[in-house]
Amino acid sequence: MNSRLLIIGDERELRLWLHHQVEVLWPDAVVEEVESAQLAASAATLRMRDLHLVLLCVKCDPAADDPTIDLDALRSLLRYHDVPPIVVVASGGNELTAVRAIQLGADDYLPRELISGQRLATALRNAMKAARHATPARTRSRKSPRRKIDPAHLNLPQYSILHKLGESSRAAVYLAHSVSLGRNVALKISKPMIEDADECNEFAREYAAISALRHRSVVEIYDYGFHDGREFISMEYFPCGDLKVRLQQPITVREGLEFAQRICLALEVIHARGLIHRDLKPPNVMLREDGAIVLIDFGIAKGVELGGRSTAVGVLRGSPYYMSPEQAQGIALDARSDIYSVGVILFEMLAGSKPYAGSSAIEVMQQHVHGPRPRLPIEHVEYEALLEHFMARQRDERFPDAIAASAALGDALERISRETVPVSAVAQGG
Repeated sequence: MNSRLLIIGDERELRLWLHHQVEVLWPDAVVEEVESAQLAASAATLRMRDLHLVLLCVKCDPAADDPTIDLDALRSLLRYHDVPPIVVVASGGNELTAVRAIQLGADDYLPRELISGQRLATALRNAMKAARHATPARTRSRKSPRRKIDPAHLNLPQYSILHKLGESSRAAVYLAHSVSLGRNVALKISKPMIEDADECNEFAREYAAISALRHRSVVEIYDYGFHDGREFISMEYFPCGDLKVRLQQPITVREGLEFAQRICLALEVIHARGLIHRDLKPPNVMLREDGAIVLIDFGIAKGVELGGRSTAVGVLRGSPYYMSPEQAQGIALDARSDIYSVGVILFEMLAGSKPYAGSSAIEVMQQHVHGPRPRLPIEHVEYEALLEHFMARQRDERFPDAIAASAALGDALERISRETVPVSAVAQGG
């Protein structure tokens, strides 16, 4: 039997584009279109129970105090009996809209500004697969209750949890096997009994931030959603571990400078897209087999233009050991805050310890703001000036951007190369 899909939306050009993409995926599919205002009048003839998928186009007002009010079309659609899986394509929404859409019952949420044919195809295939595995009397609850369940026993469709990789106060990360992908993934699952809306925002923000970035230095996200009242994100798994584990072994000056430069090159990518990571630390720097680095954990990432909003979150979230002075003070951030964090990581790689320690997070943060920066070991004194351009307390005295920081690290690596050229090679060249 041919698949039947319904596209709902007021913008004709968007409906036509979606219609074309569906026909590329399923040439034999029966695709119908209807304007949002005409949905109620057409519902009787559409026969929801015969549909396999709905593509719902919504337009949100980014200036609205509550952008989720623009999801009334989704609420109305969910009132129909036997409604099929719904993929929302939203214009002008944000992470709050995404979270609310999924909570209401949407199977996926795609920001129109970031949508691509490939991303749409993945969302549609996953939704259709969910429809095939659903019971005939498929029903939706408006909000799944959060229950105290061990994530290891969470029956998450399409994933087999193997073992725990790590956890924080907000989530646990597991090595899991994805049936649909046929490979192992890192599966991040929110912890139960979390009712704070910002906890949900963090997962949605991470999904939105990384989905907008397609680069080898940024972790790849495979899937995001809600199950049994809890959020999850499926992402790329790195068997080589993270920089924190690597630092437990001896590291040369050259290796430290190379790692710092690779982090700066990755920052060039995310800063160019208007994002600030805000939580750079060795556990969030993963390693590939070829030594390349990958940035993960964009849960508290912010747009540069939003740096001045919700600054209290910046104080409470992020590691105090790697936090810039302005982040510790709750001041609006820019990309130079990430530059500072790279400097702290570089200090740790050169000195073998973090620059600041304390009996509490507040004590550590105060040292970033007011305490004198410890000096590097005497054998590394030549890198003091370089480090100061990373860790200057006044951000105007730091490298202006990741490009300049990367170039300075490249110069330092070139000096090391010149100093280590064998004498015989110098004689042959002269």
